[in-house]
Amino acid sequence: MRIRKYLSSLAVILIFGVTNSFAAVDQTFVERILKENREFVDFIDICVTNFTPDKKNELFTIYQKHFNAEVAFLQGDYKRSFDNVYDSQKDMVALYEYMLTEYYLEDSKNILDGFAPDIIRTKNTAAKQYLTLGYRDRTLARTYYISGEASYPKLYSYKIFKYLEAINMARRGKRYAFISLYTGQDGKVKLKIYNQMFKTENEKGGLFFKRFVDKNEKDYITEMNKTYEEYEKELEKNPSAGGTDVKTAEAKGTEGVKNTETADAATFEKKMERSVRFRKEQRVAQYILNEEFDKAETIIRSYVDDYNFKLIMATFNALELNETHTAEGETTTAAKKDYKKFILHHNDNYNIMNGKSVLDSVVGDVKVIDAVKKDDKKVIDQEKIEGGSSTIPDSEANKKLEDAAKENKDAVKENPDVKK
Repeated sequence: MRIRKYLSSLAVILIFGVTNSFAAVDQTFVERILKENREFVDFIDICVTNFTPDKKNELFTIYQKHFNAEVAFLQGDYKRSFDNVYDSQKDMVALYEYMLTEYYLEDSKNILDGFAPDIIRTKNTAAKQYLTLGYRDRTLARTYYISGEASYPKLYSYKIFKYLEAINMARRGKRYAFISLYTGQDGKVKLKIYNQMFKTENEKGGLFFKRFVDKNEKDYITEMNKTYEEYEKELEKNPSAGGTDVKTAEAKGTEGVKNTETADAATFEKKMERSVRFRKEQRVAQYILNEEFDKAETIIRSYVDDYNFKLIMATFNALELNETHTAEGETTTAAKKDYKKFILHHNDNYNIMNGKSVLDSVVGDVKVIDAVKKDDKKVIDQEKIEGGSSTIPDSEANKKLEDAAKENKDAVKENPDVKK
């Protein structure tokens, strides 16, 4: 008897544990796909914002379903949450495919083909190699697209993943195209590009290379041959020449320090930083003047964050100015290019939005949509039968009265003894 009770208790515990484990698996699975789907939505938001803000309604529909999936998950209705994610991805596949085919594959090809004539005409093998890598990545993007398109029609998450990879490959192809554009320039143009990059950095508060910006060749060489002692004397006379007041900078470094020795050490450290920067600026200036840009790059990267992004941005700005203000006969009007238009693609390559997020503009319009059961009509009818609803349509009530009157007449005919 005890053994039977023990076995029955064990069976109940096992059934309860298995049921809870299945529920936990369902919850974990839905939680994972919700996180994955949100990443898909955020990714396509950047694409739509940068290229097709008119697809706002499509993005709203996608996010509306994802939002309700999140709500259903919080309510513990994991099946409904999964269904909403599935419906969201069904709509998302179409939007991803549209963005990929109409913009990324097409634009990457146009950019590479547009740069190819100038790059091929140069003798710079590195620029040609970058262009080759760009075409390779564009081909890979198309391969990913074909793989996703050929997959089973209802594997929406797999299709989205392949289209996302294709977009990233197309972006990388455009990045290689822009690098080849910079690499293919001659030394004089690269000098202007670096000057533009440092000028932009100085406007944002950077100090590196500020004393060389916008200098002609004579002043450039004079600045390069200065000693650190001469530079320090100039800073004492004109603190703004170094970008900030020397005493102020040193005070910031010693702020809150009561110990005299510690304060002196902090001041000394600031002076050491400035002297190190001074020597590195001289080396960079020498490398740039000798057109040894690869050697200069190694030092510049330690002072300029996001070096590649800023270098390409400076390339567009410098070439735009160069095209606009070229000497007569150097470049014809027909040969001019609008380099500013590439900034939109350049920002998109680094997941930077060119305007306000389309998704952020529609987030406030989403609504919670409760689940609609298929047997709602049966429930309502059952309530009417049980008296749950006292409202009866007029036509139905009249029909019931007529039937009752007819039955009453028939009963009178069959029983003539009944008084009328």
